[in-house]
Amino acid sequence: MNSDSRTHNSARNLTMSVIQKIVSIILTFIGRQIFLRVLTVEYLGINGLFANVLSLLSLADLGMATAMSFSFYRPLADKDEDKLTALIGFYRKVYIIIAAFVAAAGLVLTPFLRYIINLENDIPNIEVYYLIALANTVISYLFVYKSTIITADQNSSIVTKYAVWVSLLTLLLQIAVLLTAKNFMAYCLVSVFTTLLNNLLISRKANRMYPFIKRKIRLDAADRKGIFLNIRSMFIYKVASFVYKGTDNIFISAMIGTAIVGKYENYNLAVTSLSAIAFMMFNSLTPSLGNLIAREKPESRMQVFRVMQTLSYWIGGFLGFCLFFLLDDFVVLWLGRSFIFDVFTKIAILLNFYLSITLYPITAFREATGIYRKTKYAMVAAAVLKILFSVLMGYWLGLAGIVLATTVSRLLTYAWYEPKVLFRDYLGGSAAGYLLGHLLNLALLSGCIAAAYFLFPIMKGSGWMEWCLKGVVYTLGINVVYILRFHKAPELRVIAEKVKDLRRR
Repeated sequence: MNSDSRTHNSARNLTMSVIQKIVSIILTFIGRQIFLRVLTVEYLGINGLFANVLSLLSLADLGMATAMSFSFYRPLADKDEDKLTALIGFYRKVYIIIAAFVAAAGLVLTPFLRYIINLENDIPNIEVYYLIALANTVISYLFVYKSTIITADQNSSIVTKYAVWVSLLTLLLQIAVLLTAKNFMAYCLVSVFTTLLNNLLISRKANRMYPFIKRKIRLDAADRKGIFLNIRSMFIYKVASFVYKGTDNIFISAMIGTAIVGKYENYNLAVTSLSAIAFMMFNSLTPSLGNLIAREKPESRMQVFRVMQTLSYWIGGFLGFCLFFLLDDFVVLWLGRSFIFDVFTKIAILLNFYLSITLYPITAFREATGIYRKTKYAMVAAAVLKILFSVLMGYWLGLAGIVLATTVSRLLTYAWYEPKVLFRDYLGGSAAGYLLGHLLNLALLSGCIAAAYFLFPIMKGSGWMEWCLKGVVYTLGINVVYILRFHKAPELRVIAEKVKDLRRR
């Protein structure tokens, strides 16, 4: 089992995660451009819609993945092989049941697809495409318990390496299918094949790293009861979280049109790609945070949290600022002017993006501590408000209203309640200073955007070279602001010391 330091593990996992995500982003942009040249935006809309529908089916795991990671932290820290073996055997049986249930539920949902698909021109074989996507979802559950033990042991870089190569293989095969067969069905089948391949590779690696998990040890009744208590809380949280985060495409398709889902997916790809890189950064720390929570006192936890929060403010502000001025031009250069949205929709998307990044430290600590057991009803409230606001604001404001409904419901519920619980139970002290910091940093970013927009002339240009030049100017400008903002912060000195330590290693 892993015996390296938390800093070393986090740095290794972070490096590999960022590399994987950058490769994935590049491949996705290339694949998306070829996809739209060969097929139509309606097919892309169907892809996005099916992703939302199948996310609903993923609720069948009852939050098992999160509960599973949480249950691994203590026995990994204690090097308790018998407990780990018993847990693996238990989760193996559970996931077989889950995969069967997802397959059955997915088949039951098939006749209802026509009620949420809203196309001007019919596309043949939609049900077949959906069933292929369903098969891919079912296969994704195979051996997931083995990848989770690797990740929980602060070795997520190993899982990420496989993801990089499998992603590259997936893209090459999909491009080959698009350019030769020009067939959407074959394009979908590639994902099924590569998902199965990735699962088999991870399973073999886990068997080599933890040979003891092949033994058969029954998990005792007390441990099973504790796991099911976590799952019950996580199930409520996950259902609410899906309704809150995973239904935008369903509302857009039903209220505006399925083709708009495809356009939104294209426009949103740049934003979600950058958000995913930031998420990878904080997600790579979660196993180390689990070890930190299990072993360290609140003072040490608070120091780590403050470092993460400082990074999230800087990263969120830097990316949000640059996206405001560069996103429209990028979409025009990449796909054409017809794919950009109005400025109000862009602001709604970027506000949601910024809040997501600045709340990532809370997300990482939530997964490591299991506070979802105490905050699940805040997420339920967010989900209820999301549905209400999506309908009302979508009717009044269209696409921008549906996107903005996510932000409004977040601010009214768990954005303030989860920090309150985390500070009270795990970090010590009050969350008031944390919430004030959010307001001040959002005001700083808004002021920078307003100053750059109104006081300085917008750089003109029509090519990639001019766009890159603009990117350099905006990057330098906003980072100077954040250097001035944080240069005296003790958290920045901690980060610098950690970087020096890693360089020496």
